[in-house]
Amino acid sequence: MMTLNCTKKFAKRLPFPLVETPQLSTNKLGPWCANSFNISRFPMILITNERTLLSVLIHLKEIRSFHSRFLEALEVLFHSIALSSKDIYAELDHMKTVQFTTNTNRSTLGSMNDFVGHIWATLNYDENSTLTDISFRLSEIPCAPLKYAFPRESVLEVIDPPPHRVQFKEHPN
Repeated sequence: MMTLNCTKKFAKRLPFPLVETPQLSTNKLGPWCANSFNISRFPMILITNERTLLSVLIHLKEIRSFHSRFLEALEVLFHSIALSSKDIYAELDHMKTVQFTTNTNRSTLGSMNDFVGHIWATLNYDENSTLTDISFRLSEIPCAPLKYAFPRESVLEVIDPPPHRVQFKEHPN
């Protein structure tokens, strides 16, 4: 089960019930945060993982299907950042069930506001960018809450951490 923390603005658009006290997320990445905004006259949804700041941009159209469209876009993004198929489908399987709440994380919201600025800049620079292109570019932005690591690197650390390395002490001469 995944938790989707929605801003009040986005929650008003949802035709789904909100949960006051959500259960713990069972997916490795943990809770996600969603906010809506407009690009010109097109309503969009930015969905950002609270732990890694990996973000997915999708159209707001057909609000009832946005969860399945989010998972489809996330699968493509996971493949583009080189997660193994086994890890991708295990994570997506845990995310099939969603609970909606308004318990948003202020730090994540701040990063999302920065990402909206990057989205605007990307579209002003290259108006032919697809939503998938933009989501991938957002995964390559160093983020202060991640100590200037990239979201894609953070996802790999969480889902497919490196093997334990033996730390050798320096030889005292």
